[in-house]
Amino acid sequence: MNIKHLLSFLIVVSGLAACSSGTNKFTIIGNIAGLPEQTVILEQLNFNDIISVVDSVHSNKDGHFELSGIAPEPGIYRLHFTTNRFILLSIDKGNVNIKSNWNTLEAYTVVGSPATENLKNFLGAIREYRCDINTMFIVFDSLKARGNDSIMANATRDFQDMNQHFTTYVENFADTTPYEPNAIFAAMMLKPGKEGVFLGSFTQSLGKRFPSAKMTKDFAEYNMKAAAMAKQGGGASPLAAEVGAQAPEVSLPDADGKIVTLTSFRGKYVLLDFWASWCHPCREDNPYVVAAYEKFKDKNFTILGVSLDENKEEWLKAIKDDKLNWTHITDFKRWSCAGAQSYNVNSIPTNFLIDPRGNIIAKNLHGADIEKRLQELIKTGHQ
Repeated sequence: MNIKHLLSFLIVVSGLAACSSGTNKFTIIGNIAGLPEQTVILEQLNFNDIISVVDSVHSNKDGHFELSGIAPEPGIYRLHFTTNRFILLSIDKGNVNIKSNWNTLEAYTVVGSPATENLKNFLGAIREYRCDINTMFIVFDSLKARGNDSIMANATRDFQDMNQHFTTYVENFADTTPYEPNAIFAAMMLKPGKEGVFLGSFTQSLGKRFPSAKMTKDFAEYNMKAAAMAKQGGGASPLAAEVGAQAPEVSLPDADGKIVTLTSFRGKYVLLDFWASWCHPCREDNPYVVAAYEKFKDKNFTILGVSLDENKEEWLKAIKDDKLNWTHITDFKRWSCAGAQSYNVNSIPTNFLIDPRGNIIAKNLHGADIEKRLQELIKTGHQ
Protein backbone atom coordinates (compact mmCIF):
# COMPACT_ATOMS: atom_id res chain seq x y z
CA MET A 1 0.00 0.00 0.00
CA ASN A 2 1.22 3.50 -0.82
CA ILE A 3 0.36 5.45 2.36
CA LYS A 4 1.82 8.87 1.77
CA HIS A 5 0.98 12.61 1.86
CA LEU A 6 -2.81 12.20 1.05
CA LEU A 7 -2.91 15.32 -1.02
CA SER A 8 -0.79 13.65 -3.72
CA PHE A 9 -3.79 11.51 -4.70
CA LEU A 10 -4.86 14.02 -7.34
CA ILE A 11 -7.68 12.40 -9.17
CA VAL A 12 -10.18 14.80 -10.63
CA VAL A 13 -10.77 15.76 -14.25
CA SER A 14 -9.56 19.25 -15.12
CA GLY A 15 -11.47 21.88 -17.04
CA LEU A 16 -13.73 23.29 -14.34
CA ALA A 17 -13.90 26.78 -15.81
CA ALA A 18 -14.85 25.46 -19.24
CA CYS A 19 -18.33 24.54 -18.05
CA SER A 20 -20.68 27.52 -18.10
CA SER A 21 -24.15 26.00 -17.93
CA GLY A 22 -24.42 26.52 -14.17
CA THR A 23 -26.27 23.22 -13.84
CA ASN A 24 -23.72 21.86 -11.37
CA LYS A 25 -22.99 25.04 -9.47
CA PHE A 26 -21.93 24.52 -5.86
CA THR A 27 -21.36 26.85 -2.94
CA ILE A 28 -19.25 26.09 0.13
CA ILE A 29 -20.29 27.96 3.26
CA GLY A 30 -17.64 27.73 5.96
CA ASN A 31 -17.74 28.65 9.63
CA ILE A 32 -14.46 27.88 11.42
CA ALA A 33 -14.40 29.01 15.05
CA GLY A 34 -11.12 30.69 15.94
CA LEU A 35 -10.01 30.97 12.31
CA PRO A 36 -7.51 33.84 11.95
CA GLU A 37 -8.60 36.26 9.25
CA GLN A 38 -6.98 35.05 6.03
CA THR A 39 -7.50 34.22 2.38
CA VAL A 40 -9.21 30.85 2.00
CA ILE A 41 -8.62 29.16 -1.35
CA LEU A 42 -10.84 26.55 -2.99
CA GLU A 43 -8.77 24.21 -5.14
CA GLN A 44 -9.61 21.35 -7.48
CA LEU A 45 -7.26 18.38 -7.41
CA ASN A 46 -6.36 17.07 -10.85
CA PHE A 47 -4.34 14.34 -12.51
CA ASN A 48 -0.59 14.85 -12.96
CA ASP A 49 -0.22 16.73 -9.66
CA ILE A 50 -1.94 19.82 -11.10
CA ILE A 51 -3.91 21.91 -8.61
CA SER A 52 -6.44 24.35 -10.08
CA VAL A 53 -7.61 27.37 -8.12
CA VAL A 54 -11.40 27.60 -8.36
CA ASP A 55 -12.20 30.50 -6.04
CA SER A 56 -10.76 32.47 -3.14
CA VAL A 57 -12.14 34.81 -0.51
CA HIS A 58 -11.01 36.57 2.65
CA SER A 59 -12.63 35.17 5.79
CA ASN A 60 -14.19 37.56 8.29
CA LYS A 61 -13.34 37.95 11.97
CA ASP A 62 -15.94 35.32 12.90
CA GLY A 63 -14.33 32.66 10.69
CA HIS A 64 -17.06 32.81 8.03
CA PHE A 65 -16.43 32.51 4.28
CA GLU A 66 -18.26 31.47 1.13
CA LEU A 67 -16.75 30.02 -2.04
CA SER A 68 -18.37 28.72 -5.22
CA GLY A 69 -17.64 26.93 -8.45
CA ILE A 70 -19.10 24.84 -11.26
CA ALA A 71 -18.35 21.13 -11.49
CA PRO A 72 -18.72 19.36 -14.86
CA GLU A 73 -18.96 16.16 -12.80
CA PRO A 74 -18.32 15.13 -9.17
CA GLY A 75 -14.76 15.64 -8.01
CA ILE A 76 -12.32 16.11 -5.15
CA TYR A 77 -11.65 19.64 -3.94
CA ARG A 78 -9.96 21.13 -0.92
CA LEU A 79 -10.16 24.22 1.24
CA HIS A 80 -6.62 25.59 1.54
CA PHE A 81 -5.83 27.59 4.67
CA THR A 82 -2.60 29.18 5.84
CA THR A 83 0.27 27.05 7.19
CA ASN A 84 -0.72 24.40 4.64
CA ARG A 85 -3.83 23.19 6.45
CA PHE A 86 -6.62 21.64 4.41
CA ILE A 87 -10.11 20.21 4.41
CA LEU A 88 -10.79 17.72 1.61
CA LEU A 89 -14.21 17.78 -0.05
CA SER A 90 -16.03 15.47 -2.45
CA ILE A 91 -18.34 17.82 -4.34
CA ASP A 92 -21.06 17.55 -6.97
CA LYS A 93 -23.48 20.48 -6.71
CA GLY A 94 -25.62 22.44 -4.27
CA ASN A 95 -24.82 24.14 -0.97
CA VAL A 96 -22.26 22.54 1.34
CA ASN A 97 -21.94 23.78 4.93
CA ILE A 98 -18.66 23.17 6.75
CA LYS A 99 -18.24 23.84 10.47
CA SER A 100 -15.14 23.26 12.56
CA ASN A 101 -12.69 24.72 15.05
CA TRP A 102 -9.31 26.04 13.96
CA ASN A 103 -7.57 24.06 16.70
CA THR A 104 -9.18 20.77 15.61
CA LEU A 105 -9.71 21.44 11.93
CA GLU A 106 -9.91 17.78 10.88
CA ALA A 107 -12.91 17.26 13.19
CA TYR A 108 -15.20 19.25 10.90
CA THR A 109 -18.89 18.58 10.33
CA VAL A 110 -20.51 18.77 6.93
CA VAL A 111 -24.12 19.27 5.84
CA GLY A 112 -25.31 19.05 2.25
CA SER A 113 -22.65 16.67 0.91
CA PRO A 114 -22.99 12.96 1.79
CA ALA A 115 -19.97 12.31 -0.46
CA THR A 116 -17.79 14.59 1.68
CA GLU A 117 -19.03 12.87 4.84
CA ASN A 118 -18.13 9.53 3.26
CA LEU A 119 -14.65 10.81 2.39
CA LYS A 120 -14.18 12.26 5.89
CA ASN A 121 -14.89 8.88 7.49
CA PHE A 122 -12.40 7.22 5.16
CA LEU A 123 -9.70 9.76 6.00
CA GLY A 124 -10.39 9.20 9.70
CA ALA A 125 -9.63 5.49 9.25
CA ILE A 126 -6.38 6.40 7.50
CA ARG A 127 -5.31 8.65 10.37
CA GLU A 128 -5.94 5.84 12.86
CA TYR A 129 -3.90 3.47 10.72
CA ARG A 130 -0.99 5.92 10.59
CA CYS A 131 -1.07 6.22 14.39
CA ASP A 132 -0.93 2.43 14.65
CA ILE A 133 1.98 2.31 12.21
CA ASN A 134 3.90 4.95 14.18
CA THR A 135 3.36 2.90 17.34
CA MET A 136 4.70 -0.21 15.59
CA PHE A 137 7.82 1.71 14.53
CA ILE A 138 8.51 2.59 18.17
CA VAL A 139 8.06 -1.08 19.09
CA PHE A 140 10.49 -2.12 16.33
CA ASP A 141 13.10 0.35 17.60
CA SER A 142 12.79 -0.95 21.15
CA LEU A 143 13.03 -4.60 20.10
CA LYS A 144 16.04 -3.94 17.88
CA ALA A 145 17.81 -2.23 20.77
CA ARG A 146 17.16 -5.27 22.99
CA GLY A 147 18.22 -7.73 20.28
CA ASN A 148 15.21 -10.02 20.89
CA ASP A 149 14.89 -11.73 17.50
CA SER A 150 11.94 -13.99 18.37
CA ILE A 151 9.75 -11.16 19.63
CA MET A 152 10.90 -9.04 16.70
CA ALA A 153 9.71 -11.76 14.30
CA ASN A 154 6.27 -11.78 15.95
CA ALA A 155 6.07 -8.00 15.78
CA THR A 156 6.98 -8.11 12.10
CA ARG A 157 4.16 -10.57 11.43
CA ASP A 158 1.76 -8.33 13.35
CA PHE A 159 2.90 -5.39 11.23
CA GLN A 160 2.35 -7.33 8.01
CA ASP A 161 -1.11 -8.42 9.17
CA MET A 162 -1.99 -4.83 10.06
CA ASN A 163 -0.91 -3.62 6.65
CA GLN A 164 -2.85 -6.38 4.88
CA HIS A 165 -6.02 -5.68 6.86
CA PHE A 166 -5.83 -2.02 5.97
CA THR A 167 -5.13 -2.77 2.31
CA THR A 168 -8.27 -4.92 2.31
CA TYR A 169 -10.19 -2.07 3.93
CA VAL A 170 -9.08 0.37 1.23
CA GLU A 171 -9.99 -2.10 -1.53
CA ASN A 172 -13.45 -2.71 -0.02
CA PHE A 173 -14.04 1.02 0.31
CA ALA A 174 -13.04 1.63 -3.31
CA ASP A 175 -15.34 -1.19 -4.45
CA THR A 176 -18.39 -0.17 -2.43
CA THR A 177 -18.52 3.60 -1.98
CA PRO A 178 -21.31 5.07 -4.15
CA TYR A 179 -19.17 8.13 -4.94
CA GLU A 180 -16.78 7.77 -7.85
CA PRO A 181 -14.26 10.46 -6.77
CA ASN A 182 -13.95 8.76 -3.39
CA ALA A 183 -13.53 5.34 -5.00
CA ILE A 184 -10.70 6.56 -7.22
CA PHE A 185 -9.15 8.51 -4.32
CA ALA A 186 -8.89 5.24 -2.38
CA ALA A 187 -7.71 3.19 -5.37
CA MET A 188 -4.82 5.57 -5.96
CA MET A 189 -3.39 4.65 -2.58
CA LEU A 190 -2.67 1.17 -3.89
CA LYS A 191 0.55 0.27 -5.66
CA PRO A 192 0.17 -1.21 -9.16
CA GLY A 193 3.18 -3.45 -8.51
CA LYS A 194 1.55 -5.04 -5.45
CA GLU A 195 -2.20 -4.62 -5.93
CA GLY A 196 -2.22 -4.77 -9.71
CA VAL A 197 -4.78 -7.62 -9.86
CA PHE A 198 -7.26 -5.68 -7.74
CA LEU A 199 -6.69 -2.44 -9.67
CA GLY A 200 -7.34 -4.25 -12.94
CA SER A 201 -10.69 -5.62 -11.76
CA PHE A 202 -11.53 -2.31 -10.05
CA THR A 203 -10.97 -0.40 -13.28
CA GLN A 204 -13.33 -2.73 -15.15
CA SER A 205 -16.04 -2.48 -12.49
CA LEU A 206 -15.65 1.29 -12.41
CA GLY A 207 -16.82 1.48 -16.00
CA LYS A 208 -19.97 -0.43 -15.09
CA ARG A 209 -20.66 1.55 -11.92
CA PHE A 210 -20.10 4.97 -13.47
CA PRO A 211 -20.37 4.47 -17.24
CA SER A 212 -20.90 8.10 -18.25
CA ALA A 213 -18.15 9.73 -16.17
CA LYS A 214 -15.09 11.11 -17.90
CA MET A 215 -13.16 10.39 -14.71
CA THR A 216 -13.68 6.66 -15.33
CA LYS A 217 -11.87 6.86 -18.66
CA ASP A 218 -9.11 9.05 -17.23
CA PHE A 219 -8.48 6.66 -14.35
CA ALA A 220 -8.36 3.69 -16.71
CA GLU A 221 -5.66 5.46 -18.73
CA TYR A 222 -3.80 6.44 -15.57
CA ASN A 223 -3.87 2.90 -14.19
CA MET A 224 -2.68 1.43 -17.48
CA LYS A 225 0.34 3.76 -17.53
CA ALA A 226 1.06 3.16 -13.83
CA ALA A 227 0.93 -0.61 -14.33
CA ALA A 228 3.26 -0.39 -17.32
CA MET A 229 5.68 1.78 -15.34
CA ALA A 230 5.60 -0.64 -12.39
CA LYS A 231 6.31 -3.55 -14.73
CA GLN A 232 9.12 -1.70 -16.47
CA GLY A 233 10.77 -0.79 -13.18
CA GLY A 234 10.08 -4.13 -11.58
CA GLY A 235 13.69 -5.27 -11.41
CA ALA A 236 13.91 -4.47 -7.72
CA SER A 237 12.49 -6.83 -5.18
CA PRO A 238 9.08 -5.71 -3.87
CA LEU A 239 10.49 -6.05 -0.36
CA ALA A 240 13.77 -4.30 -1.15
CA ALA A 241 12.62 -0.94 0.21
CA GLU A 242 10.34 -1.99 3.05
CA VAL A 243 10.69 -1.08 6.73
CA GLY A 244 13.22 -3.35 8.38
CA ALA A 245 15.19 -3.99 5.18
CA GLN A 246 18.68 -2.78 4.34
CA ALA A 247 18.32 0.40 2.27
CA PRO A 248 19.25 -0.17 -1.40
CA GLU A 249 22.20 1.86 -2.59
CA VAL A 250 21.59 5.11 -4.47
CA SER A 251 24.38 6.54 -6.61
CA LEU A 252 23.60 9.66 -8.67
CA PRO A 253 25.30 12.94 -9.64
CA ASP A 254 24.77 16.21 -7.81
CA ALA A 255 24.38 19.59 -9.54
CA ASP A 256 28.13 19.70 -10.28
CA GLY A 257 28.19 16.21 -11.74
CA LYS A 258 29.89 14.64 -8.72
CA ILE A 259 28.61 11.15 -7.90
CA VAL A 260 27.02 10.97 -4.44
CA THR A 261 26.12 7.68 -2.79
CA LEU A 262 23.65 6.95 -0.01
CA THR A 263 26.21 4.78 1.79
CA SER A 264 28.54 7.78 2.08
CA PHE A 265 26.15 9.02 4.80
CA ARG A 266 26.43 5.78 6.81
CA GLY A 267 26.60 6.54 10.53
CA LYS A 268 23.83 9.17 10.35
CA TYR A 269 20.08 9.13 10.22
CA VAL A 270 19.19 9.95 6.62
CA LEU A 271 15.85 11.02 5.20
CA LEU A 272 15.98 9.82 1.58
CA ASP A 273 13.50 12.20 0.00
CA PHE A 274 12.07 11.61 -3.51
CA TRP A 275 10.54 14.80 -4.91
CA ALA A 276 10.46 17.14 -7.95
CA SER A 277 10.13 20.85 -8.62
CA TRP A 278 6.94 20.22 -10.64
CA CYS A 279 5.27 18.23 -7.84
CA HIS A 280 2.88 20.54 -5.96
CA PRO A 281 2.39 18.23 -2.93
CA CYS A 282 6.17 17.93 -2.67
CA ARG A 283 6.58 21.70 -2.60
CA GLU A 284 3.82 21.99 0.00
CA ASP A 285 5.59 19.42 2.19
CA ASN A 286 8.97 21.12 1.88
CA PRO A 287 8.47 23.63 4.74
CA TYR A 288 8.00 20.69 7.11
CA VAL A 289 11.11 18.97 5.73
CA VAL A 290 13.10 22.20 6.13
CA ALA A 291 11.89 22.59 9.72
CA ALA A 292 12.95 19.03 10.55
CA TYR A 293 16.35 19.56 8.95
CA GLU A 294 17.02 22.79 10.82
CA LYS A 295 15.99 21.22 14.13
CA PHE A 296 17.94 17.97 13.84
CA LYS A 297 20.85 18.67 11.43
CA ASP A 298 23.26 18.92 14.37
CA LYS A 299 21.94 15.71 15.95
CA ASN A 300 23.38 13.11 13.57
CA PHE A 301 20.66 13.69 10.96
CA THR A 302 20.73 14.77 7.34
CA ILE A 303 18.66 14.62 4.16
CA LEU A 304 19.49 13.30 0.71
CA GLY A 305 17.12 14.67 -1.91
CA VAL A 306 16.54 12.58 -5.05
CA SER A 307 14.76 14.59 -7.72
CA LEU A 308 12.54 13.28 -10.51
CA ASP A 309 13.12 16.47 -12.48
CA GLU A 310 14.28 16.63 -16.07
CA ASN A 311 15.04 20.36 -16.22
CA LYS A 312 18.16 21.40 -14.31
CA GLU A 313 17.27 25.08 -14.06
CA GLU A 314 13.82 24.39 -12.59
CA TRP A 315 15.34 21.87 -10.17
CA LEU A 316 17.97 24.30 -8.90
CA LYS A 317 15.46 27.15 -8.68
CA ALA A 318 13.13 25.04 -6.52
CA ILE A 319 16.03 24.09 -4.22
CA LYS A 320 16.89 27.78 -3.80
CA ASP A 321 13.30 29.03 -3.48
CA ASP A 322 12.34 26.39 -0.90
CA LYS A 323 15.64 26.74 1.01
CA LEU A 324 16.49 23.04 0.75
CA ASN A 325 20.00 23.32 2.16
CA TRP A 326 21.07 19.69 1.98
CA THR A 327 22.57 17.36 -0.63
CA HIS A 328 20.58 16.88 -3.86
CA ILE A 329 21.10 14.37 -6.67
CA THR A 330 19.32 13.39 -9.88
CA ASP A 331 19.86 11.88 -13.33
CA PHE A 332 17.08 14.01 -14.93
CA LYS A 333 15.13 10.93 -16.03
CA ARG A 334 11.88 11.66 -14.17
CA TRP A 335 10.13 8.36 -13.35
CA SER A 336 12.95 6.37 -14.93
CA CYS A 337 15.38 7.73 -12.32
CA ALA A 338 17.62 4.86 -11.21
CA GLY A 339 17.16 5.75 -7.55
CA ALA A 340 13.38 5.83 -7.84
CA GLN A 341 13.33 2.43 -9.52
CA SER A 342 15.54 0.92 -6.80
CA TYR A 343 12.97 2.01 -4.23
CA ASN A 344 9.89 1.15 -6.32
CA VAL A 345 8.80 4.79 -6.23
CA ASN A 346 5.72 5.39 -8.39
CA SER A 347 4.38 8.51 -6.70
CA ILE A 348 5.86 11.51 -4.92
CA PRO A 349 6.50 12.86 -2.38
CA THR A 350 7.90 9.61 -1.02
CA ASN A 351 10.62 9.31 1.60
CA PHE A 352 12.50 6.71 3.61
CA LEU A 353 14.09 7.25 7.02
CA ILE A 354 17.31 5.26 7.28
CA ASP A 355 19.18 4.61 10.52
CA PRO A 356 22.97 4.91 11.02
CA ARG A 357 23.41 1.21 10.15
CA GLY A 358 21.67 1.65 6.81
CA ASN A 359 18.33 0.05 7.73
CA ILE A 360 14.98 1.52 6.69
CA ILE A 361 13.10 2.36 9.89
CA ALA A 362 10.20 4.43 8.50
CA LYS A 363 8.53 5.37 5.22
CA ASN A 364 6.47 8.28 3.97
CA LEU A 365 6.77 10.70 6.86
CA HIS A 366 5.01 13.91 5.93
CA GLY A 367 4.04 17.15 7.57
CA ALA A 368 4.65 17.26 11.32
CA ASP A 369 5.24 13.48 11.38
CA ILE A 370 8.86 14.00 10.27
CA GLU A 371 9.83 16.01 13.35
CA LYS A 372 7.71 13.78 15.60
CA ARG A 373 9.46 10.61 14.43
CA LEU A 374 12.94 12.09 14.78
CA GLN A 375 12.11 13.35 18.27
CA GLU A 376 10.98 9.84 19.24
CA LEU A 377 14.31 8.41 18.08
CA ILE A 378 16.25 10.90 20.14
CA LYS A 379 14.13 10.26 23.25
CA THR A 380 14.54 6.48 22.97
CA GLY A 381 18.25 6.76 22.23
CA HIS A 382 17.88 4.66 19.06
CA GLN A 383 21.22 4.02 17.34
